[in-house]
Amino acid sequence: MKKIFTTKKLSYLIATLFLVFNYGCQPDDENLPEATFPNIADVFIDSFSAGLQYAAFGTSKVTAFDVDSDITFQGDLAMRFDIPNTNDPEGGFAGGVFTTGVGRNLTDYNVLTFYARASKGETINQIGFGLTFEGETFRTQVNGIQVGTAWQKYFIPIPNSARLTQERGMLWIAEAADDGSSYQLWIDEVKFENLNTIILESAQILNGADQVTAASAGSTITIDGTSATYNLPSGVLQSLTTTAAYFDYISSNESVATVDELGVVSVLSDSGSSIISATLNGLEADGSITFMDVDASGNVDDSANTEIMLPIGFESSTLAYNPVEFGGAPSAVAANPQVGGLNNSNNVLRTQKVTGSETFAGMIMDLDVSVDFSGSEQVTALVFAPEAGTTVLLGFEDGAIGQASQVSATATTTVSNQWQELTFDYTGTTNPATSYNRMVLIYNNGTPGDDSVYFMDDIQLTDGDGGGGGGGDNLLINGDFEQGMTVWEGNGFNVQTDGGNSFNFVDVATAGDPFAVNLSQRGLDISDGDTFTLTFDASTDAATGSRTMIAGIGLFEAPFTNQAMEVTVTDVTQTFTIELTANFTSTDSRVLFDMGADTGVLVIDNVILELNDGGGGGGGDNELTNGDFEQGMTVWEGNGFNVQTDGGNSFNFVDVATAGDPFAVNLSQRGLIINSGETFTLTFDASTDAATGSRTMIAGIGLFVAPFTNQSMEVTVTETTQTFTLELTADFTTTDGRVLFDMGADTGVLVIDNVSLVQN
Repeated sequence: MKKIFTTKKLSYLIATLFLVFNYGCQPDDENLPEATFPNIADVFIDSFSAGLQYAAFGTSKVTAFDVDSDITFQGDLAMRFDIPNTNDPEGGFAGGVFTTGVGRNLTDYNVLTFYARASKGETINQIGFGLTFEGETFRTQVNGIQVGTAWQKYFIPIPNSARLTQERGMLWIAEAADDGSSYQLWIDEVKFENLNTIILESAQILNGADQVTAASAGSTITIDGTSATYNLPSGVLQSLTTTAAYFDYISSNESVATVDELGVVSVLSDSGSSIISATLNGLEADGSITFMDVDASGNVDDSANTEIMLPIGFESSTLAYNPVEFGGAPSAVAANPQVGGLNNSNNVLRTQKVTGSETFAGMIMDLDVSVDFSGSEQVTALVFAPEAGTTVLLGFEDGAIGQASQVSATATTTVSNQWQELTFDYTGTTNPATSYNRMVLIYNNGTPGDDSVYFMDDIQLTDGDGGGGGGGDNLLINGDFEQGMTVWEGNGFNVQTDGGNSFNFVDVATAGDPFAVNLSQRGLDISDGDTFTLTFDASTDAATGSRTMIAGIGLFEAPFTNQAMEVTVTDVTQTFTIELTANFTSTDSRVLFDMGADTGVLVIDNVILELNDGGGGGGGDNELTNGDFEQGMTVWEGNGFNVQTDGGNSFNFVDVATAGDPFAVNLSQRGLIINSGETFTLTFDASTDAATGSRTMIAGIGLFVAPFTNQSMEVTVTETTQTFTLELTADFTTTDGRVLFDMGADTGVLVIDNVSLVQN
């Protein structure tokens, strides 16, 4: 209750003060000499420093502040605040601002320090500096400082002291008693200092979110949600709220949008796109806002349709879309929750997975015209979900037959509370003889409902290009396990069905040899030198978190020669695409999944093996320069760029001492022109040393600037050099894209060589 009370009081007070005081005549300062301001550090040391004055907030108890000579930290005097009862008729809280008549130059300092104690253990609601009755351009505050009955030193870092060349707001405080009863608070030795033990750890704009909105010429947006976190001399991490004026801003395209020093963004053009990002004292801040050239014409408009058919945009006022729930997921056509960015349409499909629903709860919607998969077996849809990592199952079936005729695919969101385009791939699973006249939709299949609300829009077939694997047919039968316990074999063959979707499920109790738990499909005719694309979906459960398995192709009998790769599976469903070149010949070859090396759950679904036409990568030219590192320390960049030469061969070498964020150790090559929807084959050799044994890294393509959108995959590297081939489809457009290797998540050696990126 205290925080709610204080916030209301303080917010009202500041707004009122600005209405009263934020006006007046401005002096004509043209041609005046540039003023200089004193760099006085002391605020209160035994007395008010030069020019310091105090003014109470109008709705506070204005008599609450005094100077005390009986209780001090050192010296003769200390500040004392008599915090009132919260029901005191003269004011339920104490607070005000300490300002100077002439601004001070605080550029030599990086922190405001003070000592404090209280008559009882309490929490100071808000305390900071940079606030005057005339404005709050550089207001800084810390919330919830705990104060005890003994003197203790406190720190409020200055986010960017270079900005404070003439600051008048030396200190401000707003405090109401925790339990509503009065107490006394003493503050002493208030001064600005320069301490090398104040370390900036992180910063945020827009509360750390990467926002996307439509570019609308003439509009302005003020950056908000700014904050920073510091490591204090005590080792405690302390967060503080700042204003946008402390940050330095970057616009990726100033012909579309500019941003001034106060964080006010001006949109100049409806055409093109621009990403606004920020740094604080050279540290990249989390959060960004992207202005995009998007209009409603880019969204599906089915308002003139007389039949329900793909593409569906939910814009018709005459069609009866009639989504029908099952298991506790009421669905209906509703208003777009966030108009702008990727989705400027009016209406969307809303689904709520209510608390207590079945884990497979979802909806079905009948179509008047069956989906024709003959030209493409990929469907895209816009999805808006409350959390990143939301799995979305989209299926199609014959309404007269039901689940037995269903084809389904799963995609996963990577952002929260934003529209995102997801691709659902049904390659090799559709049947031309089936009438796919019913759509099935399930969010977070296998997870109980929690009242989360999801939205979908613009459901449409793609042009079918770029679906990795050279366009060949699936060589496997029952790759989606919808035919149950048929064709596959091995002690790891165990089909389960949940929410209308079938998959293979194992739970390994004891770790041992990888092949000790195996799933295989044999009878494949494979010749030495043939190249294949193996694609599959895989995940584990939350209890397991992550685990590895081996996937590939090989002989079904001794000597069990194979071409395979170890992949790391998480509790978020991923689609893995592996390029494999056979080093054996057999008419009884197999696809294999060896799962015995790690304990825990493994779910496998939608397995596809395709014979490539001439090998992956489309036969194009390498988009990269110095991919074999034989040109030494050129072109590439990042703190993980370190070329070494041994035995006449050059390669990139890193040895990560401390595990952290994957991107904390990075190797990149930028300057690539990449358009959304284009597909690429990324190939590279990688290994570690015997001491490390094995470790992971992330490889892929992405943006070089915020929001750092990327398409990438985590791979596991061993001491045996492996050639990794990743099929990647861009979900971004840029003229400054990059190939990236993020290597900071695991410790140990990583050797990378022969990097090739080919557009398919």
